[in-house]
Amino acid sequence: MIRVLQSVKYSEHKIRQKIPTVLFLEPQPCIRALKYAKGLKWAFKGKIHIIFGYLYYTLSELYGHGNEVFDKLVRLNQNNVRGDIEKLVDTTNPSIIHSHNAPDALTVAAVEAVEREVPVIHDSHEALSLRKTGYYASDDEKKVLEEYPSQEKLANEKSDGRIYVTEGIRDYIQQRYSVDPSKDIVFYSYVCESLVPSRLRKRLSEKDGQIHIVYIGTVTSLIEDSHYDLREIFREIAAHNIHLHMYVSIWGTRDKAYQRMAEDNEFIHYHGHLDQRTLLDRITQYDYGWAGFNTNDKNISHLDVVLPNKAFEYVACGLPILAFPHKTLKRFIERNMVGLVFDDIDEMASKLKEDEMESITNRVLDSRHKFTVEANIGKVIQHYERIRARCLGR
Repeated sequence: MIRVLQSVKYSEHKIRQKIPTVLFLEPQPCIRALKYAKGLKWAFKGKIHIIFGYLYYTLSELYGHGNEVFDKLVRLNQNNVRGDIEKLVDTTNPSIIHSHNAPDALTVAAVEAVEREVPVIHDSHEALSLRKTGYYASDDEKKVLEEYPSQEKLANEKSDGRIYVTEGIRDYIQQRYSVDPSKDIVFYSYVCESLVPSRLRKRLSEKDGQIHIVYIGTVTSLIEDSHYDLREIFREIAAHNIHLHMYVSIWGTRDKAYQRMAEDNEFIHYHGHLDQRTLLDRITQYDYGWAGFNTNDKNISHLDVVLPNKAFEYVACGLPILAFPHKTLKRFIERNMVGLVFDDIDEMASKLKEDEMESITNRVLDSRHKFTVEANIGKVIQHYERIRARCLGR
């Protein structure tokens, strides 16, 4: 496939035979997959082909951008996924298949379609067997408790290698299924270097002397027991006279409960949806970034293994992360000293008044370029090479 120079500068690659081709698969193309693609294009100076097979919407349809990074996007027929993947492999001749969940069905189809001819790497964005609630709003109990866990087992055990979004998911999968740890790596959902704001706005707190927290991402009041139902948390923050600003995902704009809540509370501010570049520039004016989830008994195990995209985006924007003690998120924050972990909002409000917060903010400012895709994409390239070499030698 390729030979990577033994250097930290992964932009300097020697292409041994041909321009490599990577086939991405994912039911719904997401920002994490887009980050990978941008990192790979950067590393190979554009001399790499990335094809994307998907089921639902393109990135540009959802986010207004993203399709331009890929050489080709192919919508798969939901009634003939395996057959379409076979055709895609025949026509594009990929060096490796990088299949993203969730759910895990496309990896299962890919493994069956290629019959070991092309290495398949399974990328676990989420471990759905940890959930007790649906992934989609339409999911029934059978889908949650039977179909998803079955697909997860097959995808992990039949794939040639795996990538996990966090150490928590890695540990869970390795303990639950029969997988070879030497074929696994962890790759966080880093932020792209091009999206790290070049300058920081003047903080609102410097103007009014009050604390301003921002939340970016998914919100819902429509899915029962969802960890993204953050209404009560936001109200508790506001009750301490701390401002909570929210910028919601495109899906979140459909849920009007949060907009109504902001209309009734002077400390809750609803700003709708922004494209990512504008968003990351805008949030540099706040003091902290909220990353805590609504914890309930149904999803506690799932929450203990996640490390959300927004954590890296907050750091890139100079914002310390605020979160409840979800295990993996807590470990990341405390190990890198880039935020504050607490048990409840009362404790958070008290700690935000301590002098230590200034030193935490300074450490975050020093880390803004550390957690980027470009600074870490070499691990993925080496993983591709290692898995391909092992598969070709089998």
